[in-house]
Amino acid sequence: MSYPYKFTPLADKQLLINEFKGKTKNELPTPCFIINQNQVKINCDKMLNNAKNINAKFRAHVKTHKTKEGTMLQLGTSDLKTDRIIVSTLNEAWNLMSLVDNGLINDILFSLPVVESKLNELFEITEKYPNLKLRLMVDNFKQLEILKKFSKKNKNLKKWSVFIKINLGTNRAGLTNDDDELDEIIKSLVIDNEFMKFISLYGFYCHAGHAYGSKNIEQAMKLLIEEINHGNKACEKAILFNNELKLVISIGSTPTSHSSKIINNEINSIGKLFGELELHAGNYPFNDLQQLGTGCITPNEISCKVLADILSNYSNRGNIEPGEQLINAGVLAISREIGPIKGFGNIISPKGYGDWIIGRLSQEHGILIPNDDNCKLIPLSTRVEILPQHSCITAACYPWYYIFDNDKENAKVIDIWVPFRAW
Repeated sequence: MSYPYKFTPLADKQLLINEFKGKTKNELPTPCFIINQNQVKINCDKMLNNAKNINAKFRAHVKTHKTKEGTMLQLGTSDLKTDRIIVSTLNEAWNLMSLVDNGLINDILFSLPVVESKLNELFEITEKYPNLKLRLMVDNFKQLEILKKFSKKNKNLKKWSVFIKINLGTNRAGLTNDDDELDEIIKSLVIDNEFMKFISLYGFYCHAGHAYGSKNIEQAMKLLIEEINHGNKACEKAILFNNELKLVISIGSTPTSHSSKIINNEINSIGKLFGELELHAGNYPFNDLQQLGTGCITPNEISCKVLADILSNYSNRGNIEPGEQLINAGVLAISREIGPIKGFGNIISPKGYGDWIIGRLSQEHGILIPNDDNCKLIPLSTRVEILPQHSCITAACYPWYYIFDNDKENAKVIDIWVPFRAW
């Protein structure tokens, strides 16, 4: 079959290394996306420790960076490691199969709910990688019918392993615990032989997307407990039908996963857990202004930035002195994401010019506006460093990332990461 991953070109990493390794930030073409690799590793190790703190396994979502190098840092080393990941596109999955071959990844969850058009491709993955534990997501009874129908046509297909997505109120996907359809799906997967021949229930998946509205780490922790509580209630329903089930309660968003480092005995308030805890998160290797706004991280934990240049300034424009400035980074370099911290992105370098933020965007243009009364115009052709609002979306704008091992002005490129873009 012809799948998109076969035709989606990737930039040539070696050619890029030959061209850019050893160059400083001022020698790179702009706009560009830069990464502090050492901070990424620190962020990844902290999250693995967070999972350990709540006696949970860890499942790393790779959608933020979509790279082999970033995934390896998320997997960890020695006793602080995982072999479980989540992908949001099958292009990510195919391009990480070398890590499956090497035994570093043994378990992959495809995070979008089941759709018929993807089943042939998912089937091919199971055929080519028979030892891989492939998990799917369901949140609709008709998805079970789709899987059953496909399996009947493909006699040698092993059972599909599925998470049921639980909706905690964000209303993006999933079913709430008081939804009759959730009960119908659970019963079909644990007592109905017609479905159990083809589908195996692995666990329940909870994501508190509203945790991005947290103002501090304590608020995020309350939502983590809420995630566990909702997943546990769903798990208990399944256990009541079959007490021999061994299920997983997968919980986490980056804010709630950050908060797991401060948990002591709060989980005990839930009572008996009816499944094994698994923590998942994705944004944390890079972090961004949205994460900073939750109060769960410090600015130093943001490992990614956008480099851009000052193109022009307009001293008589805008409502705040000294005016406005133009940079060569617009929607296609920054994204149009917002968050609790003002602006589409914040200028953090060079120092000495006050607090400038990106106030407006068009396709290739960004307009800087003052965020206080002490700003000075930055000279034309000056290179600026920008913290993005949402690093997942910003990173997706770039065909490759420039990798450094520190944030110093004279730092030099040590590597290039090429992301698995598109679907």
